[in-house]
Order: sequence, then structure tokens, then C-alpha cells
Amino acid sequence: MVEISQRVHGGIDARELERLGILPKQVLDLSVNINPLGPHPRVLQAVQQAALDRYPDPEASLARTAIARSQDVDPARVLVGHGSAELLWALVSSLAGGSRPLLIHTPTFSEPELAARAWRVPVVSVCSHERDDFALDRAALESAIRERDPGIVYLCQPNNPDGGALEQAELRGLCEAYPRQLFVLDQAFLSLSLRHAEQSQRFGDNVVLVRSLTKDHALPGLRVGYAVAAPDRIRALAARRPSWMVSAPAQAAIVAACEQREHVRVARETWLSAKAALADACAKLGLTVVPSLTPFFLLRVGDADALRQRLLVRQRVLVRSCSSFGLPHHVRIAGCSEPERARLLSALREEWRE
Repeated sequence: MVEISQRVHGGIDARELERLGILPKQVLDLSVNINPLGPHPRVLQAVQQAALDRYPDPEASLARTAIARSQDVDPARVLVGHGSAELLWALVSSLAGGSRPLLIHTPTFSEPELAARAWRVPVVSVCSHERDDFALDRAALESAIRERDPGIVYLCQPNNPDGGALEQAELRGLCEAYPRQLFVLDQAFLSLSLRHAEQSQRFGDNVVLVRSLTKDHALPGLRVGYAVAAPDRIRALAARRPSWMVSAPAQAAIVAACEQREHVRVARETWLSAKAALADACAKLGLTVVPSLTPFFLLRVGDADALRQRLLVRQRVLVRSCSSFGLPHHVRIAGCSEPERARLLSALREEWRE
């Protein structure tokens, strides 16, 4: 069984701050990747007005319709989830009791592998390397597909933590080349990346797209994600989940958020510009920056855990150590405002080389 303590993610840990005697309001948190503009006022209003005195729609019909309209797909191809991680766990659970493994490209988002361990599903990993800026090795991936015949191939595109992705045509060709495999494409960061126009790309019926409104609309506390796939796969996925997985406030937020494309566009452009400025400044400090398509990127810093601790304790700045990704020499940071950037860079100057 997977222990909760093994589930390492970014964000402020209230228990850690309490132990250190640090107040949350004192911390500049650059360890998570959510829309820096915050939720749109109309989304907040919709959440506040949601009915709490009756059960939510178990099929989240209005939310599914809103997503389908925004993505130009049939509502039968959409399933709403309690965050994208919940949907990933449900997908991986379909392999439980069988012999076909989950294939993942690492380093990557940990929840699919955690789900596999919990369901006792075999896991096959194909590793990328720092010398290649963590680019996915397609030849190695295809070799593993042919040799191990995985039930699911999980690919985070763009990938977390490095922000890289296959070219659109290459990704489509890979999925088409192996129709026996189910490809789960985690696109949580696609809409906020340099590849945002690829959201309209269509794939075959052996592909499930998993997306998150958490990052786009700064809603991590609500847990809102969705999957797009062939209707029969959507029905099968829905059957593996309990009823009422999506609360009334979350459903209301989804409907309102789908009308705020301009909010996401402004956030994307602002955030990517801030990322570029921060990456350039870090490079000028002598840090090695890994190229990224997303608002976040990797820095090679030496002992990542030690630097994270010094930054938090001495500077009240929180970055994401990537030790849990198997990258003990890297931290992940996200673009930020000019005052926040100045604070981070000052902290790095003082703490990096110690």
C-alpha cells in the first residue's frame, strides 16, 4: 500500500511551517504552478452561489456540456473528475488484477505510479536524461512498448517537472503506431504553455486526454479536472468511480470558468513572459536552466533538499525540490512578478553556493 508520506508535491506544508515557527503569509511560494492572476471573479461568484443543501448532479451534466462546448467535442466524450489526479487513479485501476503494466516516462508526475503501486499494477519506466534536457526518448519508449505490451502508456505533455514535450506530429504518430495500447496524455499544463494551440488536436480512440482547471483558473482547493476520450471509454471510466465525485461548487466553477478564455490567455502570456525573465536572470547567476515550454522550469543547484530548506528557513522562499522526481540536484520554480523575482534572486545569491 502507498503511504501518504510518499506523496510528495509542491505547495505549503502547514505542519512543516508550524514546526519551523513560520507563518504561511510570510512565505513566497514558488513551488506550485497555478494561474498567478487567481480565479476570475465570476468563477468565485459561481462557487459562492452554488447550492449546498442538495446533492450535486451525479453526472455533472452542465459542467460536461460547458467543457464540451469549450473544446468543440461531444459531451459524451467528456468526464469531469475530482481533479485530474482522481481520473488518473481511476484509469490506472483498470489494470488491477491483470498482467499488463503501466508504462511511464520518467521523471514525471508521480500520481499514476502511486496509483499503480496501490493497485499492485506492474510499472515499467523509461528514463530521460539531463544530458538531453530530459527530452523523451521515443526509441526507448517504443522498444518498451513492443517488449512489455503495457495496458496504459502514461505521458505528461508538457511534462512535469521539466516542461518538455514531443512535437505535435510526433506525438500523434506515436499513438497511432500502437493501437493496442491505451495512451493517457496528461495535458494539465498544455493550455498555459507555448504549445497552447495544440489543445484542439484530435487523437484516435486509444487516447485519453486528461486536463486540469486547477492550473488554468487557480482552483486547487476545489479539485476540478476532466478527461476527453471515446464515449465507450468515458462510460467505462465513469463506472469505476463512486457517485457524486464532483461537488456542486466545483461544477458551478467549471461552468463559469469555461467562459473565461481571455482570463487564461492573459495569464498565459503574463506568466510565460515572467518565466523567461526569471530563467534569464538565473542563468546570469551561473545556474544551469533546463529549457521549458511551460511557466515553470528546472534549475540545477547541487543539493536540492538542502537549498530548499535554507531558502525556506532563512529567506521564507519556497521552491520545489525535485528529489521526489529522482532529481536530487534540481529544483523547480515558476515565473513570478517582478518584486517576487527580485526577492527570489536575492535569496538565491545568498543561499545557492553555501
